Amino acid sequence: MKWFQQLAAAAAFFVILSCASALADAETDRLRAEFQDIVQGLNDDSFDKFRRAIVQKDMLARIFADRLIDTEVKKSITKTFATSIQQMFISSFPKSKKEILGTLIDFGFQGSEGRAIVRYVASGYRYSYHVYELGLGPNGRLVIRDWIDYYEGGRFSDNAGEALVMAMPSKPASRNLLTNKSLGDGDIFQVVELFKAVRDNKPDRFFQIYDGLKEVLLKEKVIVLASLRLASIAGDKARIGHAVRIMAETYPDDPLYSLKLVEFYIPSRQYQEAIDALAVLQNGLGLKDGATESLKASAALAMGNTADAEQYALQATVVEPSLELSWWSLLRARTRAENYSGATEALAHLEDDFGHTLDPAKLGRDRFLKELADKQEYLDWRAAREQDE
Repeated sequence: MKWFQQLAAAAAFFVILSCASALADAETDRLRAEFQDIVQGLNDDSFDKFRRAIVQKDMLARIFADRLIDTEVKKSITKTFATSIQQMFISSFPKSKKEILGTLIDFGFQGSEGRAIVRYVASGYRYSYHVYELGLGPNGRLVIRDWIDYYEGGRFSDNAGEALVMAMPSKPASRNLLTNKSLGDGDIFQVVELFKAVRDNKPDRFFQIYDGLKEVLLKEKVIVLASLRLASIAGDKARIGHAVRIMAETYPDDPLYSLKLVEFYIPSRQYQEAIDALAVLQNGLGLKDGATESLKASAALAMGNTADAEQYALQATVVEPSLELSWWSLLRARTRAENYSGATEALAHLEDDFGHTLDPAKLGRDRFLKELADKQEYLDWRAAREQDE
């Protein structure tokens, strides 16, 4: 009867594993709901839940780390942590003419470690992606340990720490921010003055110093990002282009810079470069979502590459069918490719799932879709739907 005993033991082991797996799934669902509530709080213009999920002592330790931050600056940020972290969080997003809203697009937990990706949408199809590093606090409460900001180009604690160094930059602290530690005192003096210009948001002063820097300094990450930010503040297209070129040449495969590159490439009609940068971003995030695939579709359409555009747009609907933009992208790509029968599939989703009524009059007002309004495939589809109603 040994075989029976072995079989019974295996069955018991399977039951135990199944129960453990079910409990783990239930715990992940609970933590997901807790994090989703935090994101919803941000969407409702409340920072309280987000702030409470951060352990101040731990976050300050990450921000301070081994950076040589001025003692008074440390005291100030510790005293004003709640308001300061909110201001730093808000200022990290792209400028927007409408409310910036976040969408949780990925979430996972393994033991006491978790990861979540939130996509934030600004006006003009501008995006920011945050990858949150999560943990468990007392009583199993979800805590936010840190996050990687793919719009600002770095980990929040690192960006905050660098900003605090620049608030009162000393020579040792400024040298410590650079990867090249062998620079002379004269070079470091220039970097200190450069950081003061960043702190004071003075583009003229910044570029006065910047133009005299050695080439090795121009490729330092902290200076690359600062030059792009100050050029953007000044609205200097030539400076912006120069900063982007250095960024693309020095860090071509770094996903932290992809969104900045895309923001430059698309308006300057460098569409293939934009598609390539979006692919680098997706690799960095570890996933494809409807927004990035839709952007790739738009760039392909702008190049007249309808086959790739349709492929990207279709992929957008596969990876994120709940995103309305995915279906608009597919509709425009298929219309441009003269796949009018396929376009009606996207029309059906936009009407059934998102409440649109895309009659001939409405299509006629859209320069990308007006050609669809008098095509037989659309007319037959429209007539069939009206008959069903």
